[in-house]
Amino acid sequence: MLRVLGPKDLFLGAGLALALGVCAAGPAAAADSVTRLIARVEAYTGKIDAAALRQVCEDDVRCAAERIAATLGERARLERVAHPTTDTIRWAETTASLGTVKDLPKQRRLIVLNRFGRKVEQDLSHALKDGIRDIVLDLRGNSGGDFGRMLRVAGLLIGPRAEAVTLTHRNAAESLDVPLVTPGARPRRIAVLVGPGTASSAEVLAALLRRHAGAEILGTRTAGKDYLLRVIAVDQTWRLLVPAERILVPGEILAGGLVPDRALTPALHAALAP
Repeated sequence: MLRVLGPKDLFLGAGLALALGVCAAGPAAAADSVTRLIARVEAYTGKIDAAALRQVCEDDVRCAAERIAATLGERARLERVAHPTTDTIRWAETTASLGTVKDLPKQRRLIVLNRFGRKVEQDLSHALKDGIRDIVLDLRGNSGGDFGRMLRVAGLLIGPRAEAVTLTHRNAAESLDVPLVTPGARPRRIAVLVGPGTASSAEVLAALLRRHAGAEILGTRTAGKDYLLRVIAVDQTWRLLVPAERILVPGEILAGGLVPDRALTPALHAALAP
């Protein structure tokens, strides 16, 4: 569960800040760069003791980002910016969101949804185009991704739903709708396969399908990533990812991992084999 961090969580005075140790060397930055970084992070985490942070890092913005990430814990991280090349852009444009699509016994269709890529709506619509009514949606290898695309996938499968997801942040809440997406025939019955590799947006999709379409969830407990990460630019080379809004699906529990209805049946496991 994401807890709102306050001043006592971040740099409890100069003593704690100094105890964090000497930061890794980074490029020197102007003091206002550290000030801007602190202001952007505080929008998600609460107050940071800027004076204590500067005792460790002075005006080194990368050092400040490292110390903030260390204090926020394992959910936050500092990572190098991967500047896209023409190859990576081409990969993002052409890589399909779906893996295997095949018909199973009992007039069911297996659809392996690996990612929420740029063409996920088109790919999934194509897999449903002949009006198949019963589907097995495999999310076991889906670690999440674009939240807006995930909501449109949900709309494609279940139709529009008002206030289906709630984002909470620092005592404020925002409700999100599953949008109206014009499909062919929506599935009549949905089974969703999940496991430890199912995370973030994929967990939310599984929860929405169970809550609003009566989908049966099969497999093992999911990863339990029930929060959004916000990206904050540190400099041209580094960016800081901090946990922000907590994700809630009314009627479902995402914290600690989504619990399936039952294990994957031997018959279905055998049918999934290549």
